This record gives sequence, C-alpha cells and structure tokens, in this order.
Amino acid sequence: MFAVFHPPARQALRDTAVFFCAPFGWDDACAYRPLRDWAARLAADGYGAIRFSYPGTGDSGGSPHDPSRVDAWTAAAGATASWVSEACAARRVVAVGIGLGGVVAYEAAAAGAPIDDLVLWGAPARARALVRQLRAFSKLEESHVFAGLEPPAPLDAGDMEAGGFLLCAETVRDLEALDLTATVLPDAARRRVLLLERDGIAADARLTEHLEASGAQVTVAPGRGYAALTSHPQRSVPPREVMARVAAWLGEASEPVPVDGPDAALAPRAHRSAEIEVNGTHIKETPITVPQSFGDLAGILTEPAGHREPGLCLVLVNAGAVRAMGPNRMWVELARRWAARGVPTFRLDVEGIGDADGPTTPYADDEGLYVGELVPQVLAALDVLQERGVGDRFVLAGLCGGAFWCFHAALRDPRVSTALMLNPRRLFWDPALTPSRDFRWLLVNRTARQLLGLVLNPATWLRIHVEDSGARVRALLLWMLAAPKRAILNHTLRRPKGPAALNEFDAAFDRLEATGKRVMVMFSGDEPLDFELTRSGQMAELEQRENVTLESVEVRDHTCRPIPAQREVHAILDRALQREVEENARFYRCEDTLHSKS
Repeated sequence: MFAVFHPPARQALRDTAVFFCAPFGWDDACAYRPLRDWAARLAADGYGAIRFSYPGTGDSGGSPHDPSRVDAWTAAAGATASWVSEACAARRVVAVGIGLGGVVAYEAAAAGAPIDDLVLWGAPARARALVRQLRAFSKLEESHVFAGLEPPAPLDAGDMEAGGFLLCAETVRDLEALDLTATVLPDAARRRVLLLERDGIAADARLTEHLEASGAQVTVAPGRGYAALTSHPQRSVPPREVMARVAAWLGEASEPVPVDGPDAALAPRAHRSAEIEVNGTHIKETPITVPQSFGDLAGILTEPAGHREPGLCLVLVNAGAVRAMGPNRMWVELARRWAARGVPTFRLDVEGIGDADGPTTPYADDEGLYVGELVPQVLAALDVLQERGVGDRFVLAGLCGGAFWCFHAALRDPRVSTALMLNPRRLFWDPALTPSRDFRWLLVNRTARQLLGLVLNPATWLRIHVEDSGARVRALLLWMLAAPKRAILNHTLRRPKGPAALNEFDAAFDRLEATGKRVMVMFSGDEPLDFELTRSGQMAELEQRENVTLESVEVRDHTCRPIPAQREVHAILDRALQREVEENARFYRCEDTLHSKS
C-alpha cells in the first residue's frame, strides 16, 4: 500500500492524527493534489496526516481485477489508522472520507479499526447510490467517445468502467450490498461524526438518523466545493470553506501536546521501498525525489529484481496534470509490466503535479503545461537516475503536455534515444493556437452550429426579449461581439504556415533523424494537432521519415479513458518498447564489438 505521511509541526503539535480516504477513480485523480494541500495544512496546524491509495488503485500494489477489493480497501483504511496512530502517538484518530472513501472509512470503523471520529463528505447510507452515479457517468461518457465509431468490445459480464477506471463484477456486487445503516459503530457514544453536505445536496437522511440513533455526536454542516475538488486535475481546487470547517471541528476535541514531549517515531511497518509480484516475477518500487530550486520533484522507480536490460530506462512523465500513476493508472501498469521484463521504469511528477512541490493547481490553462521551463525538470530526473546507476539511455513517454516535454527533451539531451508521444496538443508554442481551435470547434461541432443558427435567427431575439433575463442577453451580446475577432484570427491562422514555422518543424525532425533518435506519435480521434498536421501536409512528411512511427486509436477521448482504448494504447506502447529493447541489444552488441577490437 502506497501512502504519503505529513509529519505534524512540532511547534503546534496536537494529540490527534488524521487520515484521508479518497474518492474513487476519476474523482481521486482530480482531488489528489488539493488533498495533498489539505493534508499539508493539517500538518502545519499540528495534526499528523496521511494519504493512501487503496489496494489495486493509484500507486498501491494489486489490480482492480484482484478478488475481495472492498474488503481489501476496508482493511487498508484500518491499517492506515493503526499506522498513523502509532507514528504520531495520537490520542484520537480521525478519518476524512470523501464519496466512496466515506463508505470505506465507516466500514473500517465498524469493523473495529482504531478510528475515533469520522468526517463524511458526500457519503451515502447505501453504496449502491454511488454505483448508480458511476454507471450513469459511464453511459454518458460512452455515448460521446464512441459516437459514430465502431462500438467497443464489451467488458466481462458485470464489470463496469467509469472515467477510465474499472470496477470488476465482484466489486460492483459487494458495493451494491453495502448498507452503512446495517451496522452500528462500536462504542458510538464516544464518537464524533461530521456529516458534510455536497454543494447544497443534503447529507444522506438515513445515515444521519442512523448515527444519531446509535448515540454518536453528529454535526451536519454545509459542504461547498465538492464539484470544484473533483472537476478536473488541472482545475480542481482545495475546498477552503470545508477545510476551515473541519479544522474548527477538529480543534473542539483535540489538545496541544507539550513541545518538550517525546518525538513521534515512524512506525516500523513503514518502508522506503516495496516488493511487488507481477505475473510471477518480483519487482521493487522506490519513491525518489529530484531536488530543484523551489523544492523537490517526486517519482517512483520500478526496478527488476532479476534480469535487467543494460543501460536502458523508461521514464513516464505526467499526462497533463494527472499524477505519476498516469492516465487511468496506465503508467503504473506499464511500469510494472516492463520492469518485470527487465526495463527499469521511472514515473515522474513535475512541478505542481501529484506529490511534487510547487503551487497546488498551477495549470488551469493548457498553455501552462506547454512551456519549455518544465523540460529541464525532466532532464534533472535523468541526471538523478544516471547517478543512481539506473540507466544512461532513456526512452521518454508522455501524454498531452508530457508528450511536449518528451519531444523537447529528445531535442536537447543526447541520452534520450526515443520519445513516445501520446496526443500532444502542440509541438511548438503558439499563443494564437487556442482561440483558433476554439473557433474551429464551433464550426465543426453540431451542437455549437445549432447554437450559432439560433443566434442568427431573428425569432430567437424575439423570444429572448420576452422570456430571458437581462443577464442572459448581455452574455449573448458579448459572445457575438467577440465572434468577429475570433473569426478574423481563425482566418489568419488558416492560411498556409509561413516558411519560418515550416522550417522550425522540419528542422526539429531533421535533427532527431540525424542523431538517430526515434519518435512515436499516437493520436486518438478529434485531436486538434492531428487535424492541423494533416491539413498542412506535415503528417504526410512524417510518414516518410524512417525514424517516425505514427499510430492511432479510434476513440474520441484525449486520455483514452474507455477500457478498450486503454488496451489498444498498451499494445501500441508495448510494440514501441519491444523495438527499443531490440535496438538496445544491437547497440550493446556494437559496443562490445568495438571494445573487443580495441
């Protein structure tokens, strides 16, 4: 089980420790960074805090296909409570459970875990309510990403995928059977429970009544910010109001600990590395930091226990603002699979993402990811890996902004032999590109065209005059006033690219080809850069280059979230990495031949 511990500040030490039970899947991917901020603030206030990933999720061991996932999650919550209690010598332990995490926290406490108090945010009395929400999300997503395409191969009977994350049939059944009101918390009268509403949606009435009937000290409070917390990894923000409310609630039952008291000693069950078995082969995973001027980058090194490909190392950089587990946890699966085959793999968090230091959510706009300033951070990670003797020939892989960093790292550093680029949004910085794409989306998107037709229809204005508010009219007028500017900008960008832009593109790929570096570019459906390269003729030029491989996945989703699309991406990456292993073997055979001749 992978966890991150935030030691309490000595000068403000309290007798209470806190651990977080995260929501599931996409919500967890979005909330990860804000929850890191929340845990750090609690630690600064003197509360030892720990965040963990459930078995089979995030960076923890296991797979969603493993049996008894719900029991494993409950046991993991109990183990985390025991660990943080011992590590902090805490008098009380509080679980903060969000969404599915609230169900897990309650079940762990009901099973006898050393959890004293509970903060439950958006937790239902019956877990089947969460399953219904995930199933509805899944159907909505599927109708969009496969619209007009060949229907995907069905999942195994009973399995469910939502937001790119799998719940196997057994897990779905176990969740649907969970009813928190069927169990009473042991010694409930001594417990405090804070039930938080969810953006104006009242706390579950059945759960509230059950807790009150059991004798627990129940407080119901507003819980604004749930949607903002789980909206998108780039745009999610810490729920400041809820954080303040929880801090005040914690303070009512916690006491300061004298500064001259004993130091909190880490429990002996904590390890700096973990051994994991993958298809009968043992590998080792170790968290690593990469020092920077602003703090540390974070990452996880996955190494083979046995055979190792000489010199070769795979580095997986962030998929946009998604942490080092990668899109839909794909980096975890890829890293472990290839470490078991002998290729050490490093999953990296750059500044402001995942567990790296930096601002909490600095990439609200895509432009913030597509900057050259982040490329040296990737190269600094290569320095650390080379110093540790992990490798000296690096294959870089990334999605979205991560693909951009891989491309430019390959251009800058001779140690990078290959860049595997999934759905890059751009290869060179161009501040005018985003508004041009926005306008083109308006022209090609059916719903947007219908909206435009309504705007141009005089009958619409008559209805607006009679029926709509002044605020809506003002918003529509502002949109129309901005449209001519966007149209002019789009018309300018539709002209053939000038010689300078073409030369920059060609020169970069010429340089990669001249230095013997390979590039794989994969696009899924409706990717803007794919459209632009095809329209300009540059895609046809790439097809003619011997060092470039082009791949595609038939799904309209930037991170390839549906499980069938994930399988295709895994197959594409496996083929590319197998080529690298074979090329690496040829490289070292040549090296050995040269040494023997000399």
